[in-house]
Amino acid sequence: MSNAWNEGYFTDEGYTYSYSREINPVFQRYCLLLRGVAGLDNPDGYHCELGFGQGVSINIHATASPAGFVGTDFHPGQAAHAIELAELSNNGAKLYDDSFEQLLARHDLPQFDSISLHGIWTWVSRDNQKLIVEFARRHLKPGGHLYVSYNAFPGWSPAAPLRQLFSLHDRFANHSTRADQRIDAALQFSEALLAANPKYAIAAPSLGARLQTIKGQDRQYVAHEYFNRDWNCMYFADMVDALAPAKLDYVTTAVPLDSVDALNLSAEALTFLDGIEHPVMREQARDYFVNQSFRRDLYVRGANRLCAAERRARMLKTRFVLMQPAENVASSVTGPAGEASLQAEIYGPLLDALAGQTYEAKTMQQLFDAVSPIAYDDLEQALAILVGMGAVAPCQSEAAEARVYERCAAFNLQLCKRALFNADIQVLSSPVTGGGVMVSRFQQLFLIAIRQGKQHPAEWAQLAWSVIAEQNEVLVKDGKTLTTAEANIAALTEQAQAFAEQSLIVLSALKIV
Repeated sequence: MSNAWNEGYFTDEGYTYSYSREINPVFQRYCLLLRGVAGLDNPDGYHCELGFGQGVSINIHATASPAGFVGTDFHPGQAAHAIELAELSNNGAKLYDDSFEQLLARHDLPQFDSISLHGIWTWVSRDNQKLIVEFARRHLKPGGHLYVSYNAFPGWSPAAPLRQLFSLHDRFANHSTRADQRIDAALQFSEALLAANPKYAIAAPSLGARLQTIKGQDRQYVAHEYFNRDWNCMYFADMVDALAPAKLDYVTTAVPLDSVDALNLSAEALTFLDGIEHPVMREQARDYFVNQSFRRDLYVRGANRLCAAERRARMLKTRFVLMQPAENVASSVTGPAGEASLQAEIYGPLLDALAGQTYEAKTMQQLFDAVSPIAYDDLEQALAILVGMGAVAPCQSEAAEARVYERCAAFNLQLCKRALFNADIQVLSSPVTGGGVMVSRFQQLFLIAIRQGKQHPAEWAQLAWSVIAEQNEVLVKDGKTLTTAEANIAALTEQAQAFAEQSLIVLSALKIV
């Protein structure tokens, strides 16, 4: 329902407890370096997140980085949760429930090395978008970067009227006070409308399948994606214009796989795009070839562009670490242009090198030496693809890692203790990457058991079962609910054994255990 303070934003359903690596300044600087731009790398600088939701990402990053963090989310319940996490981690983050207008009026804010807004821009009013741009104009350092994600045309064109149906039904035809009932009613109304064969549905025949997908999604996500009054989908070129008053220039996406043309574009598309000289026009035309519906972009206020030699030197000094067991890394990758197999002669030696010395982080120079005679360009592209797949992550400096190690350990313990009661946060902080690592609730419970001195997976499973059994929860395996204690313990023991054999070595390298 509408409240005076929410300005049309759907606040009846809290946002998800998800984590976004794209907001990690370490990851952002790597994406900039891929395009030959040097991001500000000041361990004592400041970073800002606008619209932090439940505050999971900003607290993970504030804990795993020596830099300072400031953020706001105008939903007071979400801000309270984020502040609680900041206090648990003792990370010093300054978190507010200010609106963008209130934040802009503050006089106690520093200049920022980066400003990030993930899943915010599209869902706020035009007036709030202007406030965001003015905030960046006043508070982003020269050389600093802004990360923004947003729904984009042309990919959203067929489904945009469907989203409008949801929002209008919630606004004018729904009288329930329960958010979930209102969402379901809007989905049912839209399904009935499509079943009546309007010409719109005939012109966009994929809408029925799209609606069925939405019906199966998490209601918290659906609420915030589709049910806000404001929804300002944009073309890339319009975003460039919107950010120009803050002296921001587009540099690249925060999607490393976008740097691999073969994954995204056909030969015909590449030939066509190569004939476009202006970078904005080329990028906008590219969106038509990939049918872009969601962009994750990095803009810089005065780009420090590196020559080829300096870019290579910085890349060779960058550390990388595996985020999963080497044997679990997929042998292929999919992009808009289709699926491509990872060349065994390149990725085999590279994964072996990354897994060497018990998975510890290694500089690209160390990897280059280990995989010789693989060419530099092939190695750089392979690492970009593995980072894009989430199998590998760029790392912060060893000096920064050392400064935050103890703080990460203490925060991770608090998050694991939280897993005794719920599965909301399934991510822990790594001092190596400066970011988050996905660790399931059961794995967090296994870590508690290990911390208690339990050495065998069967003991870890027993602890996990004692926790969920007390809360009247059971596992589901292969689509079937496990009804007996013996079956649940057996399934948990299987998970604990796999955790011991595969995951612990990775989490140890990431300095989470």
